[in-house]
Formats: sequence, C-alpha cells, structure tokens
Amino acid sequence: MKIYKVAIIGLGPSGLAVNKIIYGDSFNEIIAFENEDINSRENYFGFWLTDWMKPYENIIEKKWYEWTIGDKKNNITHFSKNKPYCVISFKKWKDYCLETKNKLKIKKEKVIQYFPIQNYFKIITADKKEYFAEKIYDSRSTKEKKGELIQHFFGINITAADNTFNDNKLTLMHFTEEKNLLHFIYILPFSHNKALVESTVFSKDVLKTSWYREKIYEYLKLKNITGFRESGTEKGVIPMFFADEKNSTNPNIFNIGIRGGACKPSTGYAFSFLIKQIQSLKNSNKNYVNIHKFLERKMDKIFINFLKNNNENGKSFIKLAANLNGNEFQSFMMGQSNFFTKLKIIKSMPKLPFLKELFR
Repeated sequence: MKIYKVAIIGLGPSGLAVNKIIYGDSFNEIIAFENEDINSRENYFGFWLTDWMKPYENIIEKKWYEWTIGDKKNNITHFSKNKPYCVISFKKWKDYCLETKNKLKIKKEKVIQYFPIQNYFKIITADKKEYFAEKIYDSRSTKEKKGELIQHFFGINITAADNTFNDNKLTLMHFTEEKNLLHFIYILPFSHNKALVESTVFSKDVLKTSWYREKIYEYLKLKNITGFRESGTEKGVIPMFFADEKNSTNPNIFNIGIRGGACKPSTGYAFSFLIKQIQSLKNSNKNYVNIHKFLERKMDKIFINFLKNNNENGKSFIKLAANLNGNEFQSFMMGQSNFFTKLKIIKSMPKLPFLKELFR
C-alpha cells in the first residue's frame, strides 16, 4: 500500500500553490486530484502588486499603473506608481507551480470522501478507487448559495484594428444601467489591438452566456469597436459570502483557497489572497491562518448586506473611487487600508442604508 506525503484535492490556483510554495523544494511524493482538464483552462487572475506577490513578478503578463472606474456620465482615473494592477494567466501559474523538485502524480478523478486511519488518510474517488496520504489539502468549495450574492462573469479575448486600445490604462469597472442587478464591463488591454473584454455581474443567480455577450457587444458598439476577431473566452463564479467550512480539528487536514476563507467577499478578489494563505500556512504550525483582519471582515459583511438589500447601480463604487486616491483604493481592494482610509471609505457610503446594515 502506497502512502503519499500529501494529497491535494483540486488543482486550481490554491492547489497548485501548495505544490509549489510548500512542497516545491522537497523530494516528497504527492498526489493531486482534479476532475477537469487544467491544460484547457484559459483565464486571468487580477490583483494589485503587494509585497507577498512580488516573488511572482517574472510571470506577470502585464502591469497597468492607471485604471478607470465610471459609467456613461462619470469617469474616475486612478494612478499608483508602486502598486500597479497586474494579471497572471492560469497557464503561466500552472506551468510555474508544476516546475518543482517533488514527485507529483495527477489523477483526473473526483474525490468523494476521505477519513483518517491511524496516522494517514484513506481517500475514495467516484470510481471507488482508494488512495492514501499523510496530509490533505482540500480546495473544494461552494461557489453558489441560495439567497447569497455571487460575482459571475464571461469574457472574450478580441483582436481589433490597430490603435483601438490604450494599453497603458485598464477599465476596471464601467457600470451599465440594469434592472435589479449590478453590472460592469472590465477591460484588460494587453496591446493597442488586443484585449480581454469581460461582462461582470453581482447578483444571486448566474445568467445565460448570451446575456453577457450581448452586454459586451453593446459596449464595443458604443465605443465604435467593430470588425474584431475573437480568440478565446473565459467565465467563472466567485462567491460573495464567507466560506461555511469550519477549521478541521485534525491538524493534518488543511482547507485552502475559497474553502479556507481566502476570498475577499466584498470585491471577489481571491487569487492573491489564496497565495498569501499558502505562504502563511508554510510558515505556520497550524492548519489554518486568518488572511483577513477582523475589521476588514466586519466591513465586508456590512457592504455585502448593503448590496443584497439595496438596488445598487454602481454609484456607491464611483463615489468611493472619487473620494480615494489610487494607493488608497488599491489598499482597500487588497485588504490593507489603514484606519484613515477606512474612515474615508465609511464617509463615502450612503449613510442611512449602511447604518441599517450595521445594526442588523
């Protein structure tokens, strides 16, 4: 009977991070379970450059030092000299994380259950195969939950005419007027004629792909961008609620990624936080680390409840952006805002609705 040092359940960005950051320099035998084809996955992870993300600068696809937030009437431009907005593709992250000294075996199988036996775990897959490992890193998570908000998106990579885009500035949020949901267009201009154009929604239910496409086409038509060619798509769902999973009482079970509370629910940012989570776990003797501070979590809950109970059309985001400079805004999005910035954030929000949510 073979007993692996580690079993990683789910080879998304957090599972890959475990392989690289915690065990990359070891010679351990590791098994990973992923029931989807990670080689066909095409998407990008966005984040502002923080100290904990600097070790991965060499695989960043592109940096933007300016970004805009607005709607058809308003347009706020932010600038940050030292902490630009960055993206890393899943492919680049995968290739980076699979280049290690350890011995990794990947199984395209779905894990049904696992349980401890003596000083190791028995793992059972959907086709009733059995595997054994000393430690478990579990990244399986619930991304949709009845009555809770989710961030869902669909994007297309396009090639347009020369000089269509200003590739020095990204469109972080361009809000459109919709009924009973919050929607914005997000644009990553990789060059003067190539960009990812994405339709993003905050609501309780995922929509049909045709809905997002229509919104993207409407925006491109508004900007007189026609005759473009599509070269790929991406889509996804990010929960805007805190993970229900409890910290395991077994010290050799690690809940990671969204399952382990790495996502920042109010913004949907997850990638850089799960990297920080894995870095912290490597340097900890515990099986759980708090990535988000208590006050950040409290503010997130208030803001999420505000979004759930009010018809927000983007005005609050635009007002917030108008009252903060680029460094303050990125510090808020990355969970690093100081007390003074937090006061400015609170001051920017609609007073009565937020007070109601504070005392719910």
